[in-house]
Amino acid sequence: MNKSAKIALKIIASVWIMMGALFVGGFLMMIISFSFISNRVFHGWMMMLVECGIFVLLLAWIIGKRWLRRIGYIFIATAVLLSVGKEIHTWWTHGRYEVVAGDINWYDYRPFQPGNKLVTLDTPPAELLTGFLPTIDGAYALYPVYAAAVQAIYCREDRRSVDKNGSDVIFKKLLEGSVDIIFALAPSEAQLADAEAAGLTYTMTPIGRDAFVFYVNAKNPISNLSSDDIRGIYSGKITDWKEVGAPKSAKIIPFQRNKNSGSQTTLIRIMGDTPIMPPLEEDKLGGMLDIIRDTASYRNFNEALGFSFRYYATDMVRNDKIKLLSIDGIAPTTENIANGTYPFIATAYIITVKERTGDVQKFIDFMLSEHGREIIEKTGYVFYTE
Repeated sequence: MNKSAKIALKIIASVWIMMGALFVGGFLMMIISFSFISNRVFHGWMMMLVECGIFVLLLAWIIGKRWLRRIGYIFIATAVLLSVGKEIHTWWTHGRYEVVAGDINWYDYRPFQPGNKLVTLDTPPAELLTGFLPTIDGAYALYPVYAAAVQAIYCREDRRSVDKNGSDVIFKKLLEGSVDIIFALAPSEAQLADAEAAGLTYTMTPIGRDAFVFYVNAKNPISNLSSDDIRGIYSGKITDWKEVGAPKSAKIIPFQRNKNSGSQTTLIRIMGDTPIMPPLEEDKLGGMLDIIRDTASYRNFNEALGFSFRYYATDMVRNDKIKLLSIDGIAPTTENIANGTYPFIATAYIITVKERTGDVQKFIDFMLSEHGREIIEKTGYVFYTE
């Protein structure tokens, strides 16, 4: 075989190898993007460097130039080192800080399970629900309340009757008719519009109250913020902890929750007419292997500010690495919730859209009775009174 034929065969082989490398490289880029989603654009550029390195190595193989081969190795080594360095930097500045409220064992709150964490009544109810068992869903923070009520008044365990989801899900399930009752905070404007579009009306019965709290890293020197501070931070007008009394300058990292969640809806109500700044976002995996931009989960940075509800943050999560802030000098205690002095109080409701008859009404009556009050207060909420 003459020299020209050998070169032609090498070119053909190189084309096939390059096509295979492009396919493998694209697949690796997808894997890397899914594994290291902190910056998929950066890793895309790194994969392009690798592809260039492979191309240069193939070219060096065809023309037999050793110096060109070294350039190809430099391309690949640079991409690998930059990628590893980027991930180390991301871990050091971001990944090593825990996501707060991420490790609750919900099995501990399942009704009828021996040794669960649900509160029990001192005196059992005189009558149990023995026929139709209403299907119930609710916000995560309220799950221990209605799960304890189900355990107290249902005659038997029925896992299909009790579920828990985010507020954006439970209102849809209620409007679709897949549940009879939900436990939630007041609906958002979008959720009210959804009900109107479906020709339905929410019937809301208040049952309990809780503090809407803001929290920071336990080492943060700040222990109190004013209501105006909160509005200034979440509107983007206040950006440094020193502006709200910290001894040293540090950028405030204010986290938010996803749209139509109970806590985000509460924040919107607190802000009033003050516009809210866009939330921090992160890349997350979506359906059909897509990567979507979604609201970032709270990470306990030294400079971070987050919000939740007092019971969820203190009794369910039990994280000693965060501290709850006083607002306007008033701490979010059960006493200050009950007497109404804490400025940010949220009300929990039993919400339905169908006519309340039969066992649905009996369950609601139970929650409004002394038995219901006992469950609500033992769990850690304040029973709702006018």
